[in-house]
Order: sequence, then structure tokens, then C-alpha cells
Amino acid sequence: MNVSNLRQNPSLQTLDSSSFRRGGVEQGGLKGLFGKGGGLQELIKGTQDLLKSLQAVEKLMQGMKTGGMQKAASPSQGCSPSPFSQSSFAPSAGKAPVELNPSASGPSSMGGTGSAGGSSSVGSGAGISGDAKLGGGFPSALGQYKNAIESAAAKTGVPASMLAAQIWQESRGNLGATSTNGGNGLTDTGLMQMNPNTFKELQGKYPELQGKNLADPETNILAGAYYMKDMKEQFGNWDLALRAYNSGPNGVDRSNPNAIPAGTGDATYVQKVKQFAETIASGKGTLPA
Repeated sequence: MNVSNLRQNPSLQTLDSSSFRRGGVEQGGLKGLFGKGGGLQELIKGTQDLLKSLQAVEKLMQGMKTGGMQKAASPSQGCSPSPFSQSSFAPSAGKAPVELNPSASGPSSMGGTGSAGGSSSVGSGAGISGDAKLGGGFPSALGQYKNAIESAAAKTGVPASMLAAQIWQESRGNLGATSTNGGNGLTDTGLMQMNPNTFKELQGKYPELQGKNLADPETNILAGAYYMKDMKEQFGNWDLALRAYNSGPNGVDRSNPNAIPAGTGDATYVQKVKQFAETIASGKGTLPA
């Protein structure tokens, strides 16, 4: 310490031992200052508490400036509105999916087909595997083909009642029925009115059909069932599969199974087959002659 400073500052000359004791220097020197319970730790803790208090005051002031305190207290303010409207995630409205396969304990729940001009979805097909057994309304005119229909249903997963309904719609059970295909001009034949080009493609995919002829009723039914299976896999539900069967895969409007955008097929085909399938599965009603 500079001597001249002592002379200029008499107060420094009067420092006694008690002053050092109060500063924590005499007892333990620096050890007393920095040791356990020392004054420096208490000073640091006090400074931290003060900073926390200042931060809390700052937040409070900011909230008062923006009116945040009143908004936080009001339940009507809530959170910021979502950029998406609620309807964006709502399930699409419409009729309930239609079950095609009949229940073992009662009539099929396939009802609700409505008029031919309406649009009724069969469903996504995620849970529809089809019943391989025919219901009590199976027409006697198709009796000789019952085993073939149930066998094809079991192999392909296409509901047996729907296959029977398609046979009724396509040929009324007449194995020798023929018609001219509106898409390629070729002759569709047999119970399922199978097109020769389509049958050739199916033979390349399903070895069971190779070496067979469409004049054979079992082959004709199985080929039609395999085609329905393929169309269901392609379009996702039985309604659109029926539309593809009637109008071809290029004649399907995914938003409306009753539409015929390509101009080929029967606009009422899907509804007719579903109505026939309901009659066959439930045993209620009659099929048209």
C-alpha cells in the first residue's frame, strides 16, 4: 500500500482488527471468505435471487403492455385458430357401406341400394372377403351351377351371392348366351358373358384357366370371378369392380360407380347386380324373369 495514500486518507489509518473481522479476512483469511458458508456464496445466491426477481418483473411488465394478463384470464381467447378448417378432417358424408356377403345368422345387410340412378358405395373392401355359401334366395334356374359358384367364391374371395347375381344379370343362367362387346366388338359368351380377350389375359395370370374353354360353365364362372377379384384389387371396392366388369377398366369413374364416362355399359348395372345379390342372399323378394 502506498504510504502517501495513508497520509491523504486518514480513515485508512484507523482500520482496526474489528474491521477485518467483519470482512472475513482476519479469521481464516481467504479461507473464511470462500469456505463453506462463506460470505461470497451468500452474495452469489442473493444476486441470483435478485436476477430471478428482476426477470419476473420484466415478464410482468411485458404482459401488462400487451394486455396478456387479461387475455390469459379470459377463457374465450383460447389458442390460435388452426390453419385447417374442421371440415378438412371430417369423414366424407354419405350412406353407410353396403355389406355384400350374407350373415350366417340372418339376412344379408346389403340393403340400401336405392334407385338405379343413385350412388351407393359398397365400401373400401378392407373387411369384405365375401361369403362362399349361397343364401336361401338362390334361384332354382341356377341350381346346377351352385357348386361351381361357391367354389369360385371360395377361391377368389368374391361373394357367392354377387357371382350368382352377375350370372342372373348377364345371361339369366343361359350357358349359350352371347352378346357383342361394345368395347372391342368381340363376342362375349357364357354365363358370365366373358370376353375372349379378357379370358386370354386371365389365362396368362391364372394357370388354373389354361387349356380351358369358356363353353365349360365352371371355367366361365371362375374366369368371371377372377376378373372381379382383379378389378376389386385395382379399384378398391365392389361397386367400382362391378362397373369395371360391365364397362371395362377404362370406363370407370372412381367417384361414381353408376357413371359410364366411356359411353359403354349399362348405367344401372351396379345397382341391379346389388339388388339381385340381396335377394339371393336374404331369400326375400323375387328376381326378374
